[in-house]
Amino acid sequence: MIAAGLLLSYAAVLGWYGPRVLERARWVSSLPRLAIASWFALAGSWLLAVVLAGAVLVVPLEVHDGGPRGFAWHCLTELREHYGTFGAIALGSIAVVLVFGVPARALGTLAAVAREAGRERDLLRRMLSGCHVEPVSGASVVDDSRVAAFCLPGRGGLIALTSGAVALLDRPQLRAVVAHERAHLAGRHHLIALVAEAAGRAFRAVPLFARMPDHVAHLVEMAADDTAARAAGRRTLAASLLHVAAAQVPPRAMAASGGDTVARIERLLGERSGPGPAGVGTILGGNLAALAAPLLIMAAPVAAAVGIACC
Repeated sequence: MIAAGLLLSYAAVLGWYGPRVLERARWVSSLPRLAIASWFALAGSWLLAVVLAGAVLVVPLEVHDGGPRGFAWHCLTELREHYGTFGAIALGSIAVVLVFGVPARALGTLAAVAREAGRERDLLRRMLSGCHVEPVSGASVVDDSRVAAFCLPGRGGLIALTSGAVALLDRPQLRAVVAHERAHLAGRHHLIALVAEAAGRAFRAVPLFARMPDHVAHLVEMAADDTAARAAGRRTLAASLLHVAAAQVPPRAMAASGGDTVARIERLLGERSGPGPAGVGTILGGNLAALAAPLLIMAAPVAAAVGIACC
């Protein structure tokens, strides 16, 4: 019971203060991929802590040797002996919700978001199937005077430019924009954004998950910027972003105008200063520690049960 309380307390603290730590970290803009990993490490740690808390609630204090079929009954019997019938029912119900309900909520929401995204992208892909292909970049050209560029993942990926973008941007800027979209496709950024969106929908009451989708969406844009800047140059990419900053793109498409475009342009034009190898190692160690913390907290009752078995 104590370990379960510690795990739930850890999850509460992580869910409230975890996003604040990442939002205030100065290294995030210089290492967007590591920042994405940190967001998912905290989310994974929270989920692990909640599920393990439910498991610890019903861990029997005595060794069960009746096989897997009678294990659940053995757990309920011990709970009834220690907490009474109503206490056993209440704790057993909470354990079921935490162990099975929380993961089911996460997986169900992920499946729903994936189906929704698939339908919308298939519809948009059919709409773009008859568009003219720009010979140099290989992108589909949409007849629209507004300046925009976006990509659709899946089925090999599709990059689209509006006729306004083709007319306004010069060749280096077009190459920079297309390189940005190719970076999205190559990095499978749509999957990262989709998981973050599903997590935000499933657990929107928890600040860690409520803030996760917007931050991850901005971070994948910065990650694509870094890849495109190596191919086309930082200033060229920044100039092209100025033209597409206010672009309105279809839902479920990943666009060069995504995230906080002003902050991205300032990042491209400014001096970059990130943590050195020691700092990166510290951040990675923090991510691993976050994932290991729930397991370490649970180790106490498991060790106690093992000790009782040995005695």
